[in-house]
Amino acid sequence: MRDWLLHMKYCPSLSIKQLGQLCKEVGSEVKEWSADEIAIYLGMKDSQHERFKREFQTFNLEVALDELTQHNIDFITYNDEDYPRLLFQLYDPPVLLFLKGKRSLLSEEKLAIVGTRKMTNYGKQVLRRLIPPLCKVPYTIVSGLALGVDAEAHRETLSASGNTIAVIGSGLLQFYPIENKRLFEQIVRNGLVISEYAPNVTARKWHFPERNRLISGLSLGTVIVQAEKRSGSLITADASLNQNREVFAVPGDILHACSEGTNKLIQEGAKLVMDASDINRRNRLNRINFYFLSD
Repeated sequence: MRDWLLHMKYCPSLSIKQLGQLCKEVGSEVKEWSADEIAIYLGMKDSQHERFKREFQTFNLEVALDELTQHNIDFITYNDEDYPRLLFQLYDPPVLLFLKGKRSLLSEEKLAIVGTRKMTNYGKQVLRRLIPPLCKVPYTIVSGLALGVDAEAHRETLSASGNTIAVIGSGLLQFYPIENKRLFEQIVRNGLVISEYAPNVTARKWHFPERNRLISGLSLGTVIVQAEKRSGSLITADASLNQNREVFAVPGDILHACSEGTNKLIQEGAKLVMDASDINRRNRLNRINFYFLSD
């Protein structure tokens, strides 16, 4: 089943939702199906059917495994013993994830910290206040390696000698955004980078909501800092709630646009966070989503 799942991941026209549907509804029997049988079962339109069939037929397992080995890329499937248990609580858990870095971090207790790409100095100060004591607990900090709060959360964690996991919205060989490439390489050396997409898949706008569900899904909790009222971080907050986990938010200036999302979350019941102890005293993050709302 591992080889078949890898094969499907190298067919980018097959969506994450469709692959999950095959695994849920058909199971291991699907390994014996042809491209046409899969396409018909999923009700693919003609254009997608043709693309998928070409990708299906041109896949070479040996070449794919050689590429992964050459670039030190590992992968994990939902059938593996060290697959993160929390991900099974998702409505649509990933069936395969590509990994680069310390795979052992998948078994550590994790917190998600995300935020606006338009981070202000206030956001930096909040991260410097919260992250070092959380790393001492220790929690592994999960974020999305986006510009702004995400990147700063990773940097602050590395600076505090903590562990960090980055979940990205592109393949591991097509990193986006390029401005954070050096940070990406630092995390590969000292932490872990995860992608749900085959190594050479470029970022697409729909990848980021898919990525956000993994950031929250991997984590015991999520914290949000500085989010506009239409911030992408609110998607992550919604994912956290859908995963039956709490959302934490850091309050901000009521006159600043970057605080509209977080302050609104607090109004709606998110737990207000002013200090790391506000998180730790809440059941040691047993069921908590610790979030710094991100774009």
